[in-house]
Amino acid sequence: MNLVVVGISHKTAPVLVRERFSLSTEGLKDGLQKLRMIESVSGIVILSTCNRMEIYAKLDDAVSGTRGITQFLIDTFSMREEEMKRYFYMLHGSDVVKHILNVACGLDSQILGETQILGQVRSAREIALQAGAICDLLDELFMEAVHAGRHVRSLTKISHGNVSIGSAAIKMLEEKSDSIQDRSILIIGTGKIGGIVCNYLKNKNVKGIFVSNRTYVKACELASRCGGKAVHFDRLTDELKTADIVISVTGSPHIILPYKILSEAMRVRNRPLLIMDLALPRDVDPMAKNIPGISLFTLDDLTSAVEENYAKRQGEAKLAEKMI
Repeated sequence: MNLVVVGISHKTAPVLVRERFSLSTEGLKDGLQKLRMIESVSGIVILSTCNRMEIYAKLDDAVSGTRGITQFLIDTFSMREEEMKRYFYMLHGSDVVKHILNVACGLDSQILGETQILGQVRSAREIALQAGAICDLLDELFMEAVHAGRHVRSLTKISHGNVSIGSAAIKMLEEKSDSIQDRSILIIGTGKIGGIVCNYLKNKNVKGIFVSNRTYVKACELASRCGGKAVHFDRLTDELKTADIVISVTGSPHIILPYKILSEAMRVRNRPLLIMDLALPRDVDPMAKNIPGISLFTLDDLTSAVEENYAKRQGEAKLAEKMI
């Protein structure tokens, strides 16, 4: 089987590198169309999440096919050859099968056993199917991966407890703040992670939850679910002057909280501001960490918050590995 996966993940690259290779939904569709036109490529699936971007391919010829995928990465992301060698991995044949099963079961995640990846694997298959880019072999492989992910989680306790990026973010907030109950929290973004964060916060009796999104209706919907208040996106500057904590997790391809806006907000505040940027690409200008009074954390900082019950989940992971 000329199966191959070419990828980059939280295990091989920091967020400042990974964000360059993140694909939006439209970018994903465009990438699938370009990759399926490569000579020797007979099937393609792209898995793009906040912690990985992986290209799965069925090749008629392994040498020319992998060369074409590499050229796609160079052209699409302005990637240099040394970056390919330093940050990317390439697996072939049965190693591809084992890898996608591990991914779907949460064994390759930053948070061991996290559940969101299962839906992302399913979605990657569906998008490739809709684009006409998937082949029978990859289709069967991804369906089997989803089945394995469900099976492992039903027969082991690998996903028991708070094992998501959203829950890890809340845990980290509690570690970095004396108490979040008397804090005003601004959430920017209404996607899955934003929804998870809101669900956790509504049970924490915080002072106030404010939700903002480019689409105001979506902000209203999420705010109503967590007992919060919706904020118009063009009023973010005003909210930055009063919020105690900002959690930003949009799907924007560009910075939405630039250095200048944050610097101006801090001039009129008389207290610190904690910002958690869970987006990829990042929402917050990384230079904002140099502004006095701002504490900025990203996806890479969540590791310290996921140690709880890690040893117990490791034991369950060994059972999952045997099942795989």
